[in-house]
Amino acid sequence: MKRILIYFLIIVIGLWSCVTEIRDFEQIDNNSFLTVEASLSDQVGPYRVYVSYSSPSITINIENKPIKSAVVAFVDDKGKTEKLTEIADGIYQTSATFKGIVGNTYTLNIHLSNGKNYFSSPEKLIASPKIDKINYNFAVKTNYPLTDSRSVGYDVTLDFTDSSEPSQYYQWIWKHYERTVFCASCLRGYDYSLNRCSSSINFPNGQTEVELINYKCSENCFDITTNSTYNLLSDVLLNGQTIKNIPIVRIPFNNRSIYYLQLEQRAISEKMYRYFKSIKDVTASSGTLFDVPAQTQFSPNMYCKENSDERILGAFEVFGSQQQIIYIDRNIGSDSYSPVLVTYPGRQIFLPSPQMGPKAPCVEGKYRTTKEPKDFKE
Repeated sequence: MKRILIYFLIIVIGLWSCVTEIRDFEQIDNNSFLTVEASLSDQVGPYRVYVSYSSPSITINIENKPIKSAVVAFVDDKGKTEKLTEIADGIYQTSATFKGIVGNTYTLNIHLSNGKNYFSSPEKLIASPKIDKINYNFAVKTNYPLTDSRSVGYDVTLDFTDSSEPSQYYQWIWKHYERTVFCASCLRGYDYSLNRCSSSINFPNGQTEVELINYKCSENCFDITTNSTYNLLSDVLLNGQTIKNIPIVRIPFNNRSIYYLQLEQRAISEKMYRYFKSIKDVTASSGTLFDVPAQTQFSPNMYCKENSDERILGAFEVFGSQQQIIYIDRNIGSDSYSPVLVTYPGRQIFLPSPQMGPKAPCVEGKYRTTKEPKDFKE
C-alpha cells in the first residue's frame, strides 16, 4: 500500500510539473528563420498552416513576417493530396470537411514563390483514447488579495484512461472564444488603408500629445485565448491506467457569464513529445516555441530541399484527437465573492447610433476570427 501511495504522489507531482509557463517572443540574434505552424488530426477541419519568417529583432512588439503566395499541401501515404488555400497573408487553410485518418501517414509540402521547397518527414496519425470526464471547481488563492485577478477562478481538470499500448504520449490544448469588445485600441488613430493602428499623425500647432482610443468592431468578431503552457504526459509509469484530475487551465472569475471552453486531448508521437519537452525545459526561463536561444531545438521534422542545413522553426504536428466543449457557469460556487472585472484603458468613441461613426474591422488571425465557434454560448 505504501509503495502504491508513493507512486501516486510521484504521478501527481509529475502531472502538475508538466504545466510550464511560456512567455513572450524574444530572439537573441539578428537571424530570421522560416517558421511553420501546422497541425492535422482525425477531427473534421478546416486546418490551417501558418508560414512566416521570424522577427530578426529582439523587440517583442515586432511580429513575424507572413509569407504570401506559397503553395501548401498535405500528402498522405496513399497518394492523396489536399491543397490549402491562402485565406490571409501567410495563412493557408484546407477545405472545411478535410481530416486525417488514423493509421495513415502524412507529409506537409510547402513551395515558396522564391523557388525554395520545404517538406516534413512522414508523420503517422495515432488514435487518442476518449476523455472520461472534465471537472471544474471554484477555488480561491489566498496568497493574492481578492482584488487581484489571480485570486479567484475555476480550476479545470480532466480524467482519461490510458491506452493499453505501451509508450503513449499525450498533450492537452484548450481554446476560449469570447466576443471581442474592441477591434482596435490606437494611440494615433486607426489607419483604414492598412487595417491597423496608425504609426504617425500630424498634430496642429506642434501638439504631440496622444490618447488611447478604443474602436468597436464593424462586424462579428471573437478573440481566441489558448495555452500559454506546455501540458505533456508520458505513460511510462501509467500504462493502461485511469488518470484523474490532470490540470488543464484556471478560468478567470471576471464576470458571471458562461465561459465557453474547447478542450482537446492529443495522442502525439514520441518524437514530438521529446521536442516539446526540450522546448518546455528552456522556455520556462527563455520564451516560446519560436524563440531562438542557443539551447532550443529547431524543427524536428521540417526540412529544406535545396539546403538540408537550413534551420527552421516550428513543426508539422500529426495526432489523434478527442475534443469536448464545456460551458462553465461562473455563478456556481462563487456566491460569496465578487468578480474581478476587466477594465479597458483609454476612451471609447461614443456613436450617435450603432450604424454610425468610426469602427475597426475584425482582422482574421491566430488569435482573432470573424467565424462564430461551434455551439457558441455566452
